[in-house]
Amino acid sequence: MFATEQHLTTVSRAVEHRTVLEGPLLAAPINEPVPPAAYSTWVWIVGLVLLALIAAWYWFVFYHTRKRPAREESGRGDAYASLRTSSMAEVDAAEARYREGEADLRTLHLDLNHILREFASGRLQMDASSLTVGELATLEGTDRLTDLLADYQEPAFAADSDAQALAATQHARAVISQW
Repeated sequence: MFATEQHLTTVSRAVEHRTVLEGPLLAAPINEPVPPAAYSTWVWIVGLVLLALIAAWYWFVFYHTRKRPAREESGRGDAYASLRTSSMAEVDAAEARYREGEADLRTLHLDLNHILREFASGRLQMDASSLTVGELATLEGTDRLTDLLADYQEPAFAADSDAQALAATQHARAVISQW
């Protein structure tokens, strides 16, 4: 006889005699439900510490990564003041040489071209002496400078020009003082 048949025979005999079988076949007795165990104190402490760390992290991130307005310093002034002063002095010297007859109109325009390119080099923080007017025009904020340099090309390279020296120096001063 097989084990299953033997087991069924035992069960059928027990049902016939209505006796209680001992063993794994019967269900466990049902007791009253047990209330859940309370969390330990250390679980609450660790949870509160983690929440405090998360809040501190958010405060750190938001405080240290927000955009702030630039600080207003009363003594700051113009960052290019010394460059402007030296360039203006060079324009004055070039105009004085022209007025005294040491330089002609072509030389004046070449001097102004050189002075403005040195000023642009200092202002743009790159060497502008070898850049063409078209290359300078691609840089941001150089519109007035490129217009003036384009005006200086004609008297600098023409045999005869109708350009005016006073207008050239006034325009150079205006670009240096306003840019």
